[in-house]
Amino acid sequence: LRQTGAGTRTPAKLNDLNHVKELARRLLGWLGWICGQQTRRRYTRRIGYGGSYSMSDGGRGFHPPGLTFLPDVSPARWVEEGLGTEFATVGALIPRGFASYVRLFHPARDESDEPVRWAEVAAWSGRTVHPLMAFEGISAPVSGFGTGDAPWSEDPTHGSLDEDDAIALAGFLAGFTGTPDRSFFAVWEGYGQFSPGGMSVLSYPGGSKALSPPDEVLTAGRIKGIKRDYLLYTGPLSAIGSFFVDFWHHSPSIWWPEDRAWCVATDIDLDTTYVGGAAGCIEALVKDPSFEVLPATIDAPVHMQADTLNLP
Repeated sequence: LRQTGAGTRTPAKLNDLNHVKELARRLLGWLGWICGQQTRRRYTRRIGYGGSYSMSDGGRGFHPPGLTFLPDVSPARWVEEGLGTEFATVGALIPRGFASYVRLFHPARDESDEPVRWAEVAAWSGRTVHPLMAFEGISAPVSGFGTGDAPWSEDPTHGSLDEDDAIALAGFLAGFTGTPDRSFFAVWEGYGQFSPGGMSVLSYPGGSKALSPPDEVLTAGRIKGIKRDYLLYTGPLSAIGSFFVDFWHHSPSIWWPEDRAWCVATDIDLDTTYVGGAAGCIEALVKDPSFEVLPATIDAPVHMQADTLNLP
């Protein structure tokens, strides 16, 4: 037993356990700070902090500027009906029925924050580029490769296109729809800003005030995906950059024009995006040097174990 205070005695093992818990708490806090620095460094390149949101303004400061929130999600009914039922396949992310599909690879980043394509990583590691490749596979060098400095320092972003790629893709796809000014954007409901208390306003010297989303968000309908539910916005394709301002820092999960000429889907857990459309649209996208894309099929798996050509 160890003396812990006047008239109190605590078992040594319990005291040691409390010491370990305290060390663990401090370590987690330190890691959280490090992750926060990394997140801030990554996103300050793409978004502007300093926006305001008042709980009394009817949500006007909450929603992305230039876009309209839709409590009625009926315009997305065709998405619900078009999704397949098998989880972890392309068809669980994007509706069936398009002539062609592609997989768009989110770039890694080098130390200067410049994009690095998966093909460049694979060339360094001696791995194989193919439609089902996983970044975890191509980033692990085989014997005789990977002897120089790795060409990237940050892995590809999961769950979102980078802002510049989202804007470029929207600009490209605008040429393949008759309704570029009338589009729909489904956003995963699990982001913190959609949950009561999921955001806080911080104030010096360290106090905070939890915020809740507008009532219209809490009571709105949800688009029912495969193990994912979404909220819905509408507006022009040119407003897609609004999803990267203030506390918004993810591209939409699923988006399409009113005429349904094409559809784009980015799952929250994946580092790639899928696009479906007419054959001419997809062929042009494959040829466009602005993007790294490869053909995809609607039944293709999307988990990293599908990359059987780049095993450890």
